[in-house]
Amino acid sequence: MLINKFKELFSKKLKIPLYLNTWNNRIIAREGAVFSKDLLEIAARIGKDFNKVQVKDTFFIKDLEKVLTNEIEKYGFITENLKFLQDILNYVGSISVPEHIISELSFLKERNFYNYHHTVAVTALATRIARDYFFEDENIAELAEMGLVYDIGIAHIPQNIIQKLGRFDDKERNIVNYHPIYSALLIAHYYKDANHPLIDPVLNHHENLDGSGFPRQIKNNNLSSHILKIADKFDALISARPFRKFYYPKDAFKICEDEMNSGKTTPEILSIIYSYYLFIDAYPYK
Repeated sequence: MLINKFKELFSKKLKIPLYLNTWNNRIIAREGAVFSKDLLEIAARIGKDFNKVQVKDTFFIKDLEKVLTNEIEKYGFITENLKFLQDILNYVGSISVPEHIISELSFLKERNFYNYHHTVAVTALATRIARDYFFEDENIAELAEMGLVYDIGIAHIPQNIIQKLGRFDDKERNIVNYHPIYSALLIAHYYKDANHPLIDPVLNHHENLDGSGFPRQIKNNNLSSHILKIADKFDALISARPFRKFYYPKDAFKICEDEMNSGKTTPEILSIIYSYYLFIDAYPYK
């Protein structure tokens, strides 16, 4: 089963377009290296037994509370106007991660605050969707952990690209589109496990059911990965970018709904998305 999964995972020879260093200055991928199971294993093998920390004891949980409390016009549906704020904080705070994952988040916060804020919001929304869908604490915590780590590779993209105000050229777009691969390699390294269960959904969070996503263009039917994908897409839509205005939450949910109905994203969580949509409709946003 695992062999078949990785056979599909690495069916295309994708060459990594940059040098990828870890927080502790280990090179885990050189420019031009082919992304493969072997590369993941190398990244894991040169890892070490990193100390683990609970997220509740870090700056991340404080930033999560600040975002959900202060930006209620955007994220009020996640906590139902703070009704479930403590639930979200408890689920995310209960996670234990290798200490260098927190260092990566600090690195991201320092280098690109938009993407760090995006990670905070995606973690909150993925956790809420998991809470409404799975109910089991173990699965909810796993989705929360995915949100925490899924975009750590973004911080390793050169500043002149990730901070660019205009649209990317083809080379720049290729570098940016590989970010799920960077995150996966970093996860393998910090968790010291090439087969860690977080790797597959993180790699797939921009892959679609019909194989039209990126960077590997494989058919992705992993539910957890699709929850992460919808959370990622929704927050990207409601956030202003240099090249476009933001969408209002109701409009963003409509776009997510259309994507589910088009066969790109699993419709399994569509009823949950509708419930958020209805809440937004009832809430008197300014």
